[in-house]
Amino acid sequence: MHAMRWAIAAIACVIWATPCRPSDSVTGLLACRAIADAGARLACFDREAAALAPRTPTAAAPASAPAAPASAPAAATPANTPTAATPPPPAPVLNPQQQFGLPEHSVIEKEVAAGTRAADAKKIEAHITQFTTAADGRIVFTLDNDQVWKQLLSEGSLLARQGDAVTVSRGVLGSFWLQLANGRGCKVTRLR
Repeated sequence: MHAMRWAIAAIACVIWATPCRPSDSVTGLLACRAIADAGARLACFDREAAALAPRTPTAAAPASAPAAPASAPAAATPANTPTAATPPPPAPVLNPQQQFGLPEHSVIEKEVAAGTRAADAKKIEAHITQFTTAADGRIVFTLDNDQVWKQLLSEGSLLARQGDAVTVSRGVLGSFWLQLANGRGCKVTRLR
């Protein structure tokens, strides 16, 4: 609770431009505004707000070590040009012990926020270069991006033609939907 009050006070100092702390810390907070990715921006604000919190005698050594690297790049940036600020260094990658027991989506979110993993695409767009019917009657689509997708259920004619544009998007519970330009579509699974 005490740390939250300090964080609110630090943000108030930035908003009303009053000198509450050394300008390095305020500059660090201002530099966070230039980060485009929401997760990385939040991590930057959290780190800079933690640097503004009062130091306790028992936690002085650990708390001051991470604060120095975060302030150093921000101090070199002029305070009136937040767009010229360099983004803070990425947060460390979770080691296997830190990942243990976390749901996979939580680990992915932390890696994306740290900048060590690219965000998942919601959909892809491509063109059919080839399609064949497998022995089980399901269609196998080869796309111009070198991906191969197979129809999950044999569901009537899709009227697919070579060269047709397709969109493959994420569905619920890890499924994927292939949509043809003619409006027809089917659930698919990726083979390659």
